[in-house]
Amino acid sequence: MRAWLEMAARLERQEARNRRCGARTRAGTPCRAQGSGRGNRCKNHGGLCTGARSAEGRARIAAAQRKRWAAWRAQRARNEEIA
Repeated sequence: MRAWLEMAARLERQEARNRRCGARTRAGTPCRAQGSGRGNRCKNHGGLCTGARSAEGRARIAAAQRKRWAAWRAQRARNEEIA
């Protein structure tokens, strides 16, 4: 019984290591890259990126977002003036 449990645990670990991404490509086929990170997706489909972790990185991203949204609001205001 114990040998069977050890074998099942080993197979489960191997499956986890060999798990594929599985996200759909533009061709409609499943992605064949090795999955990792959240949801076992590959780096192209959102598996590795965890975002900024340091205070500096978070501040840099927040500043970039504020700049982007300010530009978006300005463009929207210009569009409303034209309409």
